[in-house]
Amino acid sequence: MLWFALALLGACCQAAYGLVAKVVLRSMHPYPVAGFSFLTGAVVLLTLSALSGMPPLGPGFLPAVAVTVGINLIATILFYRALASTDLSLCAPMLAFTPVFLIVTSFLILGELPSPGGAVGILLVTAGAYLLNLEYGTGSRVSFTAPLVRLVTNRGMLAMLFVAFLYSISVNYDKQVVLASDPVFGSAIVFLLLGIAFLTLTTGRWVVVPPGNPGSGSPFLLRYPWAIPFAALGFLLAGEAIAINTAYTMAVVPYVIAVKRLAVVISVLFGVLLLAERQAAGRMIGAGVMIIGAVMIGVVG
Repeated sequence: MLWFALALLGACCQAAYGLVAKVVLRSMHPYPVAGFSFLTGAVVLLTLSALSGMPPLGPGFLPAVAVTVGINLIATILFYRALASTDLSLCAPMLAFTPVFLIVTSFLILGELPSPGGAVGILLVTAGAYLLNLEYGTGSRVSFTAPLVRLVTNRGMLAMLFVAFLYSISVNYDKQVVLASDPVFGSAIVFLLLGIAFLTLTTGRWVVVPPGNPGSGSPFLLRYPWAIPFAALGFLLAGEAIAINTAYTMAVVPYVIAVKRLAVVISVLFGVLLLAERQAAGRMIGAGVMIIGAVMIGVVG
């Protein structure tokens, strides 16, 4: 069950990452946020890798890195756009559809299939995400088709659903990267390449709100206050990568990602408690269903 605890830790890191990114995107363009976050994460992971020693690389390392970097470049752009335009507690649940897509993509790419009980758990996690998007307490009957209507009309939610599909492909190659290296070095290279790519795309896109007066006598963090959230995002990315990559070596990808998607529950709590987003009580019903699904995966998967 160590893989379950690691996947849950990865979920916590991902939810915290979404919260910090949502706040930062109020004053900064997505490209430098993504670029410096990935670079910070790469520095953390490369430092850890240097301390433990660089692993031998398998023959599939470079192709897997190339594929996952390409897919994650597109997915991250859409991820940040969704966060910038839609409530965190609305767009984050879309990521819970990744495990359902993974039932197909993991079989095609890695030959991995969940057990029948595990598959039911995955479907419960996704059903819970759907329930999170129902409208409760509005004085009218709950409409079970409302999330589908909202999905069609809300570009942020639609973008995040496509991100979920892209992740269902990329995480299979993330596992190949880990198997061809180790849980630290592989992600370090992926983050480094993503960071360079996003900073290349920045080209003048920087802040929406200036970072303050860079007086020569001011401490670095006072002159550049964006360094604090960038560092936080980088450390959260590194923590998530180590936890999830290690879990990949112990369980099939759909299980790991289904548990990781409990980040949706935490994100909804963050959105309601810290960002004053609405529908708290109703969305907790969906969260409960997701938790039941995750427990089922851990017990019978």
